[in-house]
Amino acid sequence: MSVKKAAVADEIFDRLDTNGDGVVSAEDYRASAEQFLQSYGMGPHSPKGRALIEANEALWERQAELVDHDRDGRIDRQEYREWFDSLPASEAASGAPSGSAEVMAVLHAQFTVADRDGDGLMDLHDFTVWREVKGVPGRDATAAFELIDSDGDGSIGWQDFTGAAAAHGLEALLYGPGRT
Repeated sequence: MSVKKAAVADEIFDRLDTNGDGVVSAEDYRASAEQFLQSYGMGPHSPKGRALIEANEALWERQAELVDHDRDGRIDRQEYREWFDSLPASEAASGAPSGSAEVMAVLHAQFTVADRDGDGLMDLHDFTVWREVKGVPGRDATAAFELIDSDGDGSIGWQDFTGAAAAHGLEALLYGPGRT
């Protein structure tokens, strides 16, 4: 694994390891969802909260199936790095199989939470806040937003997001074009 790829893997692993104990587990995925909800002033028992927690739990199950080679219910850094190294470059950038139903379900649930007024759209401010809550620096938010907002109307819907993900990959949506 290249030094750069190892650094990206470690960055994602550290973000997933919400309690900092050196392993990723189902508890980390749930805590991540709860922290995300808390950032938006929502609880885990709200409809949007339940949807996000359930999506994160399904993503954990899929990740554990793919990555937890010793089946101990935890993913250590080495297991994560080995799995990450096996990903095609288009998926390694985001740290997940970008087209997987589980990843898209989590993103959709997050999108719904970030859509504070419930109109099905995010403006640049909502998008920037969503990225920052996910731990992505705001510096390239405008470039990423413009990539998704292909019609230039100043807002993005879920269809815009999925279309841009398919065309450009999740990394470009999170970090802006040209990160790699």
